[in-house]
Amino acid sequence: MGDQANGQAQTPPHAVKGVGRSEAVQALANHVFGGLPPSGGKFTMAPDQLNDTIKQWNDLLDQLQTDARRGQGMVGLSAAGSPLDQVGQAFVNAANASGIAYLKANKAQQDFVTEYITKLTAVRDGHVQADQDGADHLKKA
Repeated sequence: MGDQANGQAQTPPHAVKGVGRSEAVQALANHVFGGLPPSGGKFTMAPDQLNDTIKQWNDLLDQLQTDARRGQGMVGLSAAGSPLDQVGQAFVNAANASGIAYLKANKAQQDFVTEYITKLTAVRDGHVQADQDGADHLKKA
């Protein structure tokens, strides 16, 4: 291993002889991130945090929709000069193609955000229903 204080690069843990792969991954995760993430890739969030997160994603969707409306002005352009002006027409063609690409990318972003909001809402609603079911079960007991 190198000495970071003296400007020497540290040897990654997987390069140490006599260490197995799983130990090396654990050592690298500890070295870089302070440990491995929880197993299963799960995270927890309180219902109010989930509602706030959904609101933030909805705000992002609103901004994307605003951007799309404003972006409509980037397509359907026409040359101001003579139709025989090839340079002007080439510029207009490039500008229209750029505007169309922008709107397509924006639409893809809107679709992704909408799908993610749907998933977050389903998770929130599922937790609310599970909490209600648990409370009803306790009332019956």
